[in-house]
Amino acid sequence: MSGILARKEAVIGLFIIFLLVGFGGGYLVGSVMAPAAPKPGLSGDVTIVFLCPLTGDLKTYGENSKATAELAASEVNEWLEARGEAWRLDLVVEDTATDPTTALSKLQTWHGKGVQFFVGPMSSNEVKELKSYADSNKILIVSPSSTSPGLSIAGDFIFRFCPDDTIQGPAIARLIWEAGVRHVVCTWREDAWGTGLKDATKAAFENLGGTFHEEVGYDPGLKDFPTQAEALKNAVEGLINQGVPKEQIGILAISFEEIIPYMEDASAYPVLKEVKWFGSDGTCLLSKLVEHEAAAPFAAQVNFTNTIFAPGVSPKFEAVKSHVEEVLGRSPDSYAYATYDIVWCLALALDIVDEYNAEKVRDVLPMVVKNYFGASGWFELNENGDRAFADYNLWTVMYNSTAEEYQWVMVGVYRGAEDKIEWFIQIYG
Repeated sequence: MSGILARKEAVIGLFIIFLLVGFGGGYLVGSVMAPAAPKPGLSGDVTIVFLCPLTGDLKTYGENSKATAELAASEVNEWLEARGEAWRLDLVVEDTATDPTTALSKLQTWHGKGVQFFVGPMSSNEVKELKSYADSNKILIVSPSSTSPGLSIAGDFIFRFCPDDTIQGPAIARLIWEAGVRHVVCTWREDAWGTGLKDATKAAFENLGGTFHEEVGYDPGLKDFPTQAEALKNAVEGLINQGVPKEQIGILAISFEEIIPYMEDASAYPVLKEVKWFGSDGTCLLSKLVEHEAAAPFAAQVNFTNTIFAPGVSPKFEAVKSHVEEVLGRSPDSYAYATYDIVWCLALALDIVDEYNAEKVRDVLPMVVKNYFGASGWFELNENGDRAFADYNLWTVMYNSTAEEYQWVMVGVYRGAEDKIEWFIQIYG
């Protein structure tokens, strides 16, 4: 299907969804579907800025989300034109380099130009850096991928179209437990996201009866990991010397794209290839990992399995997926679908408010979300402005002998409501 055809079908599908869903007894149906009558309010270009990591540790995720944000903006403008609206959405994409200081600087620059609406940034460390300035200046920030529990705060100007890690932590813990691991050695980025996810996973794993070893925290700015890899080796050997069977030992790596040089350094130690490895949404579906000559075979050998929140599969999901595959040659991660939904929901809220006012948009956004069916499925925002519930897909690196390449393969899904895993491919014993 061509990109243009897919976009037109997606817009038509969106009209149908609005007609079926309604809003507050029909308000959204009336305001969105009815031809726009001449009225004062929004006109011309209405700017929102996507603070997007096109370089740095989340570069792959940033590229995916840029593609879906631009698709959504194009569809929004087709919709506005069809309704005869006087305004058009102007989406500006700014590279944050996955760096909190850069993200804040670009937020302040665009705010100085009058911008009040920002998609992203994508990492929790960046969102944390922006929070005080955004709250003080009533700037609306909607992140597709910030998951730190420390940023779950009611009444602020931060929304997140993803669940926080109090939900992901139990998913990872259940995964590790079902793999037969009873002692997990953790290595993690010492930032807001990494520490928050570590703590959430530790609490859940210990609640299951496992032992969680906090061994190797590291500076997020590191590029090489010989010291950390040796520390992991020493920790694993220490457990073996205490009589713990290798099959009961696992390594949890809470990382971003630095997992690639980390695994390259870890591959120097045979014992680290003899235990199971686990990751999270920070490393799931990284295209560079499965392409790396050293990290890819290592990841496959240790059954490197990762969690990422599960978007709802639908024709809209498939249309967005097809678009990213056409543009980038790969399937998008879950956060790319959330980014698409953010752009649409901001546009719908702006249309309802009919004013470039972040505080008013903030007040209607939760109801817009509740009555919107997006690329990531049905969802609601909780009292803290975060995605309220989620399941988690489980992805593992495997070697495809037919294609002669390493690939990400979805092997199961964690059902959050039941705290259980449905396996599609049984990879553990």
